[in-house]
Amino acid sequence: MTKDKDKTTAKAAALDDMVVTATRTEKDVDSAPGNSTVISKEDLALKDLHTIEDALVHESGFFDGKLRGMPEAHQTLIMLNGMPLNTGWRGHVRWENIATDNVERIEVIRGPASALYGGNAMGGVINIITAAPEKLEATAKVGYGSDETIRHSLALGNRFMDKFSIRLGYEFEESDGYPDSLVTRSISSGTGELTGGYETLDKTGKRKWVAGDKGDEYYERWNTNLDAVYDLTDTGSLAFNFQWGFREYGNDRPNTYLQDADGNPSFSGSIDAGEGESASVSLSNYITAGPGEISTPSYLLTYKETLGPADLVVKAGYHHEDRWYTTPRISGDETYDNADGYLKEFDTDVWYGDIQTNLSVGQSHLLTTGVSIRYDKFDGGRYELTDYHDENSKYGSRSDITQGEDRLYAIYLQDEWKIINSLSLFLGARFDYWESFDGLAVVEDESINFDDRDDSSFNPKLSAVWKLFDDTIIKGSAGQAFRPPSLYELYRTYRSGDGMVNSNPELEPETLQTYEVGVTQYLFDRGLKLSVTGFHTDIDDLIYYYEVGNDRFKDNASQAKIDGIEVEASLWPFEWLNLWGNYTYNDTEIKENVHDPDMEGKKITGMPERTINLGLALSSKYVRASLMGRYLGRIYTQEYNDGIDDVYGAYSQCWLWETKVTISPLKHVKLSLSVDNLFDEEYFESSVGRERSYFAEVMIDW
Repeated sequence: MTKDKDKTTAKAAALDDMVVTATRTEKDVDSAPGNSTVISKEDLALKDLHTIEDALVHESGFFDGKLRGMPEAHQTLIMLNGMPLNTGWRGHVRWENIATDNVERIEVIRGPASALYGGNAMGGVINIITAAPEKLEATAKVGYGSDETIRHSLALGNRFMDKFSIRLGYEFEESDGYPDSLVTRSISSGTGELTGGYETLDKTGKRKWVAGDKGDEYYERWNTNLDAVYDLTDTGSLAFNFQWGFREYGNDRPNTYLQDADGNPSFSGSIDAGEGESASVSLSNYITAGPGEISTPSYLLTYKETLGPADLVVKAGYHHEDRWYTTPRISGDETYDNADGYLKEFDTDVWYGDIQTNLSVGQSHLLTTGVSIRYDKFDGGRYELTDYHDENSKYGSRSDITQGEDRLYAIYLQDEWKIINSLSLFLGARFDYWESFDGLAVVEDESINFDDRDDSSFNPKLSAVWKLFDDTIIKGSAGQAFRPPSLYELYRTYRSGDGMVNSNPELEPETLQTYEVGVTQYLFDRGLKLSVTGFHTDIDDLIYYYEVGNDRFKDNASQAKIDGIEVEASLWPFEWLNLWGNYTYNDTEIKENVHDPDMEGKKITGMPERTINLGLALSSKYVRASLMGRYLGRIYTQEYNDGIDDVYGAYSQCWLWETKVTISPLKHVKLSLSVDNLFDEEYFESSVGRERSYFAEVMIDW
């Protein structure tokens, strides 16, 4: 293998990545505006994927479903083949219900994208893209790992008559899980008769006593998926994508660390914490939730055709989420085995449509225009149960009801103007109009009917890509984005303890303005890629909870700013070796809070100040291997930034490493071994982090 061949291969790898999400038209990464990343199918094979989110954790600026320092996951738009997956209920995405084996690539677009995609696209867009096969392909996998984790999958696809491609897949995984939730109790003066457990601190720095854990968090999930494409003409096609994800979860029998005077395990009583101190515990502290299920079928139909100088893309999709879970009601003589409780049921519907045209005007302009519509509906309520383990034991009438609907209409326009061969401008804007209606909350037999309301948002964006030299690219942009309030924020009103959690049907959309500039430099005949992007974001009308007595309220109470930098490097010293790394720094600040001025000047909670990711990947004919590490900096969990980290309920600042090795002893056989938390670090990610774990898998493909 010669040095020149190595350089040629590395250069080709650097140019292969194409994105469609950044502009709604196909562009190579260097020509697309903003900081974009493509995670290829080959990249995915280097990781032990239990969910799609596992594929994203080492991306710069990404944490817990969020991009660019955003405080909430619903401020990042997640799409499947261009269809939004964020629900209208809370804007969440069920990562565990999305298939992993059928993914062709994942496109990560950082920065506001409301000029093309509307609401939720404040921190950026993540588009998961699947594809039908071009030839016969079949795979079968079976694997086993720590915590009795079992996984298997099957897939079969082919192309027929050069016109019709189809792929059908099925994935299944189950695990006994591990105890990630602890039972912690406050320490006070007094005496106790129970012994065992240990002292710790909570995220506020207060002393707590660990009395046990809530049991292994088990799960079982499956996904069946279909990708089909029929070529109607030489330039036109009709594609159908279907996924049905299902997840069952819960906590196994809880564990107590306490013993009574006779040495028997005990779940209730007064704990002797030593030195005249004690802690009180009861069985209800160990059992806070029962089993649950989440079912998420998704359907998408896409029509593409070229009509003279114009390309037409029409999408129509439907996404449904059916969820239930139970909670116990333990008092008196009830136990884990015979407690009654509640069943909470939620149904969410999302209908989506988009018509897009791409029209070449002369030699210098590409106009992208389109209209989009979306409809969300939610219905949720609660029943009483005679047995909280059995969702079918419900009785009585439904209570604690929340209902609501919204519609969003949009029109968008983007002009890609190639001023000269080395300089392109992207000028885009989108107008969104949304309305919410039929809002209802039933609290303690009292019905609250909310007024309908509507609002609109105009979001422009200007971007430039300047290829200063063949290996030097400068990018800059300025844009706005917004997020309309969710149905949960508008209509969810319920009693919690001695107080009320109140919705606010008068909430305004959250908005932001971002300015960014970035430079990409290739060296050594594109064997080395270096990128640096800096950005400034101002956020207005952040939706925030505030308290009055025992009651909680929502309001557009906050303004914030984020200054950030993203540094990325990738090196191909040889054809078979890639070294990479990235560094992200987010300097966040609450600029104003009308209900709590003491928060002003504090950091935004829930996002690390800095992250570092390092990795290497090597590939040969018979062996593929990877080693990846991630460091999370300080994550504030308290609004006044006065909490502590590295305790249960908070996060640890630490390095976590993972590795995967795949060998191919035979042409159609692959054997792999993955190790997560390679150095068995003890850490917290709010819950208790998983100790070192292993997963071995056999794959047969042909």
